[in-house]
Amino acid sequence: MLTSVCSLGLTTISIAESKIYEPSNNVVKVLQLERLDNSLRVDLKKSESYIAPTPIKPQPKPISKVAINLIKEFEGFKDYAYIDTDGTPVIGYGLSKIGGVPVQIGDRISTTQADAALNAHVREIHRELDEAVKVDLSDRQLSAITSLAYNVGVDGVKNSTLVQKINAQDYAGAADEFLRWDKANLQGALVQMPGLTRRRTAERQLFLSGGQSS
Repeated sequence: MLTSVCSLGLTTISIAESKIYEPSNNVVKVLQLERLDNSLRVDLKKSESYIAPTPIKPQPKPISKVAINLIKEFEGFKDYAYIDTDGTPVIGYGLSKIGGVPVQIGDRISTTQADAALNAHVREIHRELDEAVKVDLSDRQLSAITSLAYNVGVDGVKNSTLVQKINAQDYAGAADEFLRWDKANLQGALVQMPGLTRRRTAERQLFLSGGQSS
C-alpha cells in the first residue's frame, strides 16, 4: 500500500514537472512573433542599405568620319549665311538650321560652331536611318546614305526605293538608286545638276566599296 502511494506521488510529481516546463500555446505564439519581428528588422536593414545600381544609358553610335569628310568635301564651308539653290538660307556646311533655329541672311558662324552643328545633324540622321534600315550596314555604306540624306533630306531617303532595296539585301540595285538623286528644284522645275551628279557617283562608289554583295 505504501509502495502504491509512493508510486502515485512520484507520478504526480512527474506530471507536475512536465506541466511546469511545457510552454503554453500563448508562449509559443509570442516566441514565433518575436522571431518574425527580428527577421523583418534584419530584412528592412538590408533593404535600407541596398543601393540600386544606376541604369547604364545606351551610348550613341560614333559619328562616321567618312561621312563627315564626304559631306564637307561637297558642301564646302562658308562662315556667313547665303541662299542655296532651292532658295533656302544656309550657313556653315549647307545647314538651314543651327540648333533648331532657321538660318537668316546676315548670320555668321565659326568653324567650331559649324562642326558641332554638322556632327549633331549627322548623329540625328544616323538615328533616323537606324530605324528605317533593317539590315546591318558597313561604315562606308552608312556614310554614303548619310551623305545623301544630309543633302536631300532624311525623310525622303527613309521612304525611298533605295532603302527598300537595302532591306531586301539588293545592294547592287540600291547603289544604282543613288544616281537618281541628281536633280535640284530650280524655280519649280527639277534640273539635273553636274555637281549633284558628281556627288551621287561618289556616294554610289563609296556604298559599293562597303563590302556587301547581293
